Amino acid sequence: MRILSAFLFSLLLMPLTAQSTLSSSGSQTSTPELKFVTVHYLVRPPLAMKSESSGASMPKGLEVDIFMQFVNWMKENKNIALKPTWKAQTDFDVFYTSVREGDALTIGFGNATITERRKLEVAFSPAYLNNVSVFITGGSVPTITSDAQVPEALKGLSGVSSAGSTHAGYMAELKRTLMPGLSMEFVGDQNNIPRKILAKPGYCGYVDIITYWNFIRETKGYLKMHRHMSKGQESIGFIMPKSGELEGYLNEFFESGFGFTSTKKYREILEAYLGYEIISTVEVN
Repeated sequence: MRILSAFLFSLLLMPLTAQSTLSSSGSQTSTPELKFVTVHYLVRPPLAMKSESSGASMPKGLEVDIFMQFVNWMKENKNIALKPTWKAQTDFDVFYTSVREGDALTIGFGNATITERRKLEVAFSPAYLNNVSVFITGGSVPTITSDAQVPEALKGLSGVSSAGSTHAGYMAELKRTLMPGLSMEFVGDQNNIPRKILAKPGYCGYVDIITYWNFIRETKGYLKMHRHMSKGQESIGFIMPKSGELEGYLNEFFESGFGFTSTKKYREILEAYLGYEIISTVEVN
């Protein structure tokens, strides 16, 4: 009878043993739930870049590293394993639309500014970067220090912007208030704005400060940033469809405790991709 009782008791324990194990700390662990996530990213060094490794699909960059910290946090704290499918984009409008119209497990990062208008269309994570939109021209344009100088300084120039971006809105405001005769051209990739201005100084436009910093770091040529025209402070976050499943998790990841942006790891990621002259401008405190 004693042997039979022991046998029956062991049978009762088998389902528990099959489903879970105990960690060294005594907490229960189980096989993580697997979720397949579609990740759209805007190719914009040093935030996100296609990997140079042959056959590698995972990109690299500052935004990629922050996202992967979230992936690690999900596995460790929620027992959910996120498996990304990476989708590279070079046009902001296409990037934004792809995320907005994606399924519940879609997310995107592309230095996307958090605005009230966009909040009507997509969900945002808490901010992981600050941004200043800087106005740039060729180096021969007189430095603008007041609105009164704008019409004369920009006379004969054409504007260039990325369609669907906040910069396009800033250029529309400039045209409406100070430069009614300003003609506009649009490009899909913000990286092409400083290239176009450098190649043909008859253009002017807004770019993100990180885009400008990276361009002048890698390219020889005389571009000028007109600080009087700068637009800030803007906040940058991940974007998701309004029906997305990840918003609540991202809120907890960024905001629990003192917040991810207060961690040593956050600072290390910034220092891995940015120079000290720009970190103080873009870091979230």
